[in-house]
Amino acid sequence: MINSALYRDPQMLDVKQHRNKRLKVPDNYAVARTMHAAFLTATEFPQTCVETPIIFVRTGEQQGGKPVVSSVALLGLVAGENLCVDEQGRWLGHYVPAFIRRFPFVSIQLEGAPSPSVFVDVAFEGFNDTEGDRLFDDEGKPADALKRVIEFLERFDQEQLRTSMFCQRLVELDLLKDMSADATLPGGETLKVEGFLSVDEEKLGQLPDAAVMELHRSGMLMLIHAHLLSLTNMRELIQRKYLRLAAQPAAATPKGTA
Repeated sequence: MINSALYRDPQMLDVKQHRNKRLKVPDNYAVARTMHAAFLTATEFPQTCVETPIIFVRTGEQQGGKPVVSSVALLGLVAGENLCVDEQGRWLGHYVPAFIRRFPFVSIQLEGAPSPSVFVDVAFEGFNDTEGDRLFDDEGKPADALKRVIEFLERFDQEQLRTSMFCQRLVELDLLKDMSADATLPGGETLKVEGFLSVDEEKLGQLPDAAVMELHRSGMLMLIHAHLLSLTNMRELIQRKYLRLAAQPAAATPKGTA
C-alpha cells in the first residue's frame, strides 16, 4: 500500500512519459512531519533501538483469526505528529527508517505483473526536468541514479518479507501482548498511547529450550531483545512532546477577562 502521508500523486514510472525527468534528492524530511509511525524492517532494529521505540501493530487478520502483525518505529505520541522531525524538516536523530528514505519512490506489486513496479510521487518538487540526476539515459535505459533506486527498493522488499516471517513467528509463539503508555504533559494533562503490542517477557522466559534455540539461531532472539531495549526510548518521545508544547506561545487572553 502507498502511504498517503508521504505520497501525494504516485504514478508508475514510465520511460515514455518520464524519459527527461531528473531527481533532486530531498534535503530534509519535512514530508514525514505528519507521520507518527513508520514500518520498520528487521535489519533496521539494531540502528533504531538505541533512539526510537520499536513496537508492533495489528495490520490485518489471517485465516483462523490470528492477527497479521507488523513492526513499526514509533515517531510520535499522537496521530499526525512526528516528534523526530523539527519545524525545518531536520531529522532529530541519527537513523531514518528506510520506509521514509524510499521517498519519492515506492515499489508496488500489481496484479498479474511478474515483478513489482516502481512508482514515483510526481508531485514531489525534486522530480523535475532541470535539476538533479537523470533517471534515464539517452537510450531510455535506467541511468545510475535510477539503478540505485531500484536496488534500494529491491533490498527493502526482501527485508519486508523477512520481517513478516519474524512477526508471524511471534504470533505463532503467542509472545505478543497489548500495551499502553501514559505521559503527563505541561499543565497536568495526561496523554495515553495505546493500541500497540510488545513482547511479553514472562512468556518469553517460559518458552521451551528448543524454541529459544530456534529463535537464537535464526537471529530472531536478537531482534526481540532490540525491541525490548527500544521501549526505554518512550521517555525520550515524551520529553520531546513536553518540550514542543512548552515552546509553543501561550494563547492570548481574551479581552474582557482577567
